[in-house]
Amino acid sequence: MRIALCDSDIECIRKHKQMIYKYANNHRMEIVVDEYRSGTELLACRRSYALVILEYRTNTLNGLETAALLRKSNNSCKIVFLSAYTGFIFESFKVNPYRFLVKPIDEKILFKLLDDFFETRADDRPLWIKDGDDTVCLNTNDIFYLEADNKHCIIGLRNKKIHCRKTMAHVYDELPKNHFCKINRAYVVNFKYISEYNSDEIRLDNGTGLHISRSYYKSFKNEFRSFAEPQEL
Repeated sequence: MRIALCDSDIECIRKHKQMIYKYANNHRMEIVVDEYRSGTELLACRRSYALVILEYRTNTLNGLETAALLRKSNNSCKIVFLSAYTGFIFESFKVNPYRFLVKPIDEKILFKLLDDFFETRADDRPLWIKDGDDTVCLNTNDIFYLEADNKHCIIGLRNKKIHCRKTMAHVYDELPKNHFCKINRAYVVNFKYISEYNSDEIRLDNGTGLHISRSYYKSFKNEFRSFAEPQEL
């Protein structure tokens, strides 16, 4: 997976990048750290990151401004603010940050952050999808919905669709069942991206509307509530 590290301080980028690669080696993980020197540079990139580590004081745009714009294109990413300045913490709640790291960062603190982050992504795994002559690697968390297309299926992402040669049932079997649910004979939806629903339609946070059939509505509500409501232990 790829992690974005945005900081105008070159020495800090080098140090923190080394720490992340050390963590990856210790856990036998494949991680690529992409570095950016400003919020403008990060926003200009077309990649979608699951984790962004962002210094508050960057060139042109500050960290809060960058995070607010980033949320518009990638609402699901985890944003970690990184700074020696902590006066913006309460204001940052508007962009729903994952964590704060105060400079200078201790290696143990960064490793604990990565442990917690990957634990929350335990149900997110890679899928290799054949799309025409190309083979595409997706993460299950990138999938908004599945749509049956005869013996094939369409995989709906945030801003595009992929035509898969497998049936919807085959792809559905590969997905974590606690995150996905069948809502009629032709559609499977990812609970994570539901913004609202009623007895006729489910609306996702990218604006997509999907029909839900009466025969699936009760089971959908029960499963979605189990997903959305915190469990008492």
